[in-house]
Parts: sequence; C-alpha cells; structure tokens
Amino acid sequence: MRLPYPVHYTVEPPPRFSRLQLLGRVVAFCALGMLGLSFGALFAFLFLILPAYAGSRLATRDFDPATYATEDGPRVLKLLSWFAALSAWTGLVAEHLPSSTPTETIHLDVTRPANLSPMAALLRVFTGIPSAIVLGILCWFGVFVWLWAATTILVGERVGSHAFRYLAGLQRWSIRLLAYQASLVDAYPPFSFTESATAPPAIRATV
Repeated sequence: MRLPYPVHYTVEPPPRFSRLQLLGRVVAFCALGMLGLSFGALFAFLFLILPAYAGSRLATRDFDPATYATEDGPRVLKLLSWFAALSAWTGLVAEHLPSSTPTETIHLDVTRPANLSPMAALLRVFTGIPSAIVLGILCWFGVFVWLWAATTILVGERVGSHAFRYLAGLQRWSIRLLAYQASLVDAYPPFSFTESATAPPAIRATV
C-alpha cells in the first residue's frame, strides 16, 4: 500500500486579497530585481546548498542519520517553513507576511525522516533535477496564472479557486522538492500538486 507523501504543506485560502498587499508584492519584486535577485534564484541556491549541507553533516565522524534527523532536521524544516511563507505571499497564496512564525499563513511538517548515507545526500543535486525541470515548466505557466490572479485581485479582491489551487500546488511541489534535497525524506517528490499524493519509491545511493 502506497503511503501519503511524508512532506505535508497546507494553506488556507484567505477570504479576500487586498489591492494594497498586491502593490506591496510588486514593490518587493522591483526591489529584488534592482539587486539582481529573485525567488527563482533563491530556490536554485537552496536546491544546491541543501544537499551539500546534508552530505557534509552526515559525513561528520560519529554522526549518523538519526542524529541528522533529530538535530539538523528541525532547523532545516524551520528554514523551509520561512521560505514557504515568503513564497506563499509572493505567489498569491497567502494574503500577508507572517509577523512572528510561518505557521500564521502556512503549515509544513515531515512525518517520516530520511535514513541516508553522505553520498546519497550529495547525489540529490543530480537526482532532483527531473523534478526541478518539470517544476520550472509549470512555473512558466504559473506566471500567466499569477498575472490572471493579480488581475482578479485588482477587479474584485479575490483569486479564483482554480488559480489558487494551481498556485498553491506550485508551492507544495517546490517545498517537497527542497525537503527532498535537504534529506529530510527518503522518497522522491511526487509529480503532483495535491496534498494526498502518494510517495514514489526512494532513490538511494550507498558508499
């Protein structure tokens, strides 16, 4: 029996989206652009650095996967939760930025920790590429969905259910992939937007 994927990302659609918050997002995009930054670049940085961090920690002498899960896992999950909350705001999934904790707007947890070797963690730089490519294609379409959602906010301060599900699905996919890159889970991220997606077989490497 296939179990649900162990990375759970949920977000409740807000009752309304304000035009002022939409303006704030546009200003934030412009500010990041002036610095030559973007959320796509930040995602790419995390995609590469998280396997390096996990591999380095797992390769430490007398450091085992269980220790990584209990000591490093919560810190990495907190980082991903903040990234998810910021992405949810810019991605028109959450109405506002969290003031003190990311759980104000999103919920993210991992129910089954990974059990990996250092080499397996490092190889996720490569094994995660297929999912990243598909996500990149979906994000290209997501730009148009985002523009449509922004238009509906300007007109009626709302985002349609289909657009919201698509944008939230992009967020869920990206966070699942980053959790996989960080070696928080064994199984490969499902090619799915839904919360109830089941876990594909794990991709492993040993030394």
